[in-house]
Amino acid sequence: MTSAPASDPAGPRDPAGPRDVGDRGTPDGLGDRDLDLGPETPRETAAALARTLRGAMHVAFAVLPAVGAVRAHGTGGISLPLALVTAAVIVGIYVIGSRVALHRGEAGRSARTDLLLPSRGWVLALALVWMASTFISSAFVWIAFPLFFLVLFALGRVTGPLAMGAVALWAVVAPLLAEEPRSLAIGEVLGPVVGAAFSLIAHAVYRRLLIETDRNRQLVAQLRAAQSELADSERRKGVAEERQRLAHDIHDTLAQGLNSIVLLSRGARTTHPEAAESFSRIEDTARENLADARRLVRDLADRAPRTTLEQALRGVISRAEMLGESPRWELRIDGTPRELAPAQVETLHRAAQSLVANVQQHAEAQRCVLTLAWWPGRVSLDVVDDGCGFDPSAPTTRHDGGDGLRLLRTRLCRAGGSVAIDSAPGEGTTVGLTLPTHTQESDA
Repeated sequence: MTSAPASDPAGPRDPAGPRDVGDRGTPDGLGDRDLDLGPETPRETAAALARTLRGAMHVAFAVLPAVGAVRAHGTGGISLPLALVTAAVIVGIYVIGSRVALHRGEAGRSARTDLLLPSRGWVLALALVWMASTFISSAFVWIAFPLFFLVLFALGRVTGPLAMGAVALWAVVAPLLAEEPRSLAIGEVLGPVVGAAFSLIAHAVYRRLLIETDRNRQLVAQLRAAQSELADSERRKGVAEERQRLAHDIHDTLAQGLNSIVLLSRGARTTHPEAAESFSRIEDTARENLADARRLVRDLADRAPRTTLEQALRGVISRAEMLGESPRWELRIDGTPRELAPAQVETLHRAAQSLVANVQQHAEAQRCVLTLAWWPGRVSLDVVDDGCGFDPSAPTTRHDGGDGLRLLRTRLCRAGGSVAIDSAPGEGTTVGLTLPTHTQESDA
C-alpha cells in the first residue's frame, strides 16, 4: 500500500548463523541418529508372519491332496487317474487363488485382513470342490485342516467361525456319506473338532499379532514425527535467539554510535556556524543510517514466530503508532481466520511492514486501513491510504533507490502469491496482496 515507490528493504535477511546454533537441533544434543526407533521391526514381524503362514498353507495343500490320492487308490479302491485328477483340481484351485491373493496382499494390507487376502469366492469354490472330493473318497477329509484357516481369514468375525464349524461338521460326517457305510471311530470325530478349536485359537493369536504390529508401526511413525517436529522447533528457537542477540548488538553498538554522531554534529554546527552546511549533511546522513539501523533491529527482533497473522499485523500497526509520525491506522478482519504455515505468516508480516513504512515515509496520508480477508483457498491483505498517490507505471527516480515495491513483488511471487497496485497522483494508493492457503474449503 505504498503511495510512492519505497526504498526500504522487503525484509531482513537471515544471518548465516553462528557456530553454536547448529548444535541446537534437539535438546541435549539429541539428533535423528541418536533416537533409532527401528521402524522396520514391526514391518519385518508382519512379513515373517506372512511368510510362515503362506509356507504352512503351501505345504498343507501340497501334501494332503497327494496323501489323499494315494490312500484313495490304495485303500479305498478308487482308480488312480480319478484320485490324481481330484487331487490336481484341489491343488490347482488353491494355487491360482493363492497367487491372486498374494498379488493383492502386495498392494496393501490392514490389520483387519489377512496377509494372504483370500477372496470369499475362491474359498467357497475350494470348499465345494473339497466337499465333492469327500464323496469320491473319505481320504480327502483331512484337507479340512488348512481349509479351517482359509474360511477364518476370508470371512468375518462371526461368519468365519460359523463357516469353520460347518467345515468341521462336514469333515466328521463325510465318511458316513461316502460309499463306505460304517461307524465313526473316536479319532475321526475328535480329529476335526480338535483341529477346528486349535485353528480358531491360532487365528485369534495371529490376528492379535497383526493388530499389535500395525499399532507399533503407527507409534513408531508418530514418535518419528514428534522427533522431527521437536528438532525443527529447537532449530527455529536457536535462530530466533541468535537474531535477538544480533538485534541487541546492533542497537548497543552501531545504532548508539550513529546517534552519537547526530548529537555531536548538531552541537558542532552550533559551535562552528561557518561549517553549518557540512555538519548538517553529516547529521542528515547519520540520521538516515540510524533509521536503517533501527529498522534492522526491529526486523531482527520481530523475527520470532507469532501465534497468528492478525497478531503480527496488530504489532506492525502498534510500532507505527509509537513513531508519532503515522496517519490514523485501522485493521479490519473479514472471514474466519485459519492457521497458516509459518512461512506464509512471515511473508505477509514482512510485506505489511514494508508497506506501512512506505505510507509513513512517502504517502503524507491522514488515514490508512489494513484489511485482512480470508477466502476459500486464499488469504488477502489490502492496504489503502488517502495519501498523495503516485503513478505505478512511472520509472523510479528517487535518490534512495525506491525498489521496495519491486522487492515486495519478488517476495510474494516466491511464496506463490501476487501483488496488485491501484494508485494515481493525488488519489491515494491501494496495494492488494494475495497468498494461496492450499485448503479444500467449499464456498458454502
